[in-house]
Amino acid sequence: MLPLMTALWRNWKALAHRIIAAQNWVLMAIAYVIAMGPVSVIMRIKNPDLIDRGLGDPEWESFWIPMVKEPEDIRRAQRPW
Repeated sequence: MLPLMTALWRNWKALAHRIIAAQNWVLMAIAYVIAMGPVSVIMRIKNPDLIDRGLGDPEWESFWIPMVKEPEDIRRAQRPW
């Protein structure tokens, strides 16, 4: 009788885990839609161009800053920072 009850218990736990996995997927999908849907609509209404952050003149071709290359010598390599 004990092996039968043990097998039933293990099967029940496996079924419960599958049910919980499906339930979690559904609940997380609903939470995502409820949380992200209104936020995305509000952001679209507020500012249609979300990438434009006002970083500089829109006439510029690039926002990259040229890198100043320091001389490579032994003193630079020995600096603690």
